[in-house]
Amino acid sequence: MSTPAVTPNDRQLIMPLCAIFRRFLKRQGLKFTQERALILDAVLAKEGVFEADELLHEMREADHRVSKATIYRTLKHLLEAKIITEVLIDSKLSHYRLSFGRDPKGHLVCPETHEVIEFEVPELAELRDRICAEHGWDPVSFRFVIYGVSPEAKQRDEGDESTG
Repeated sequence: MSTPAVTPNDRQLIMPLCAIFRRFLKRQGLKFTQERALILDAVLAKEGVFEADELLHEMREADHRVSKATIYRTLKHLLEAKIITEVLIDSKLSHYRLSFGRDPKGHLVCPETHEVIEFEVPELAELRDRICAEHGWDPVSFRFVIYGVSPEAKQRDEGDESTG
C-alpha cells in the first residue's frame, strides 16, 4: 500500500474534490482548515486501500503536524461527503479508499497475512447496475471482498507443520 506521485488525471480530481469537501463542511457548519486540506491532499495521493494510522504515520513522516483525532474526524467527514469509502477487510481496523472518480474495485484479502489485492470487477458493476435498474434503484456503491489464504500464508503454514 504505497503512495505514488499524483498523476495528471488525479490532478483533475483535486480541485473539484476540494470544492465538494469545502461545500460539505460549510453545510455542516465546519471550516476547511489547513489540517483538513493536508489530509485531503494525502488521501487524494493514496493508491488503493489505506488505514487511518498509516495515513497519520505518512503525514508525520512528511513533517505535517496533524493529530490522530483530526485524521479520524476528517476521514469521517470524507466518508459522509462520499469522497472515500470504507473497505470491509476485517473487524479490527477500518480501511479506506478514494471512491470519487474511481471505478469500483474488488478486494482479495488474506486474514493470515493481512495482504490486500485490489482487482477490477467490471462484470459486477454491470450486474449491480442491472439489478438496481430492475428494481428502480439508483446505485450508489458496492463492495466485493473475497477472503482467502494467500500463497505466502500457505507456505508459512506448511513450514510450521514441518517444524512441529
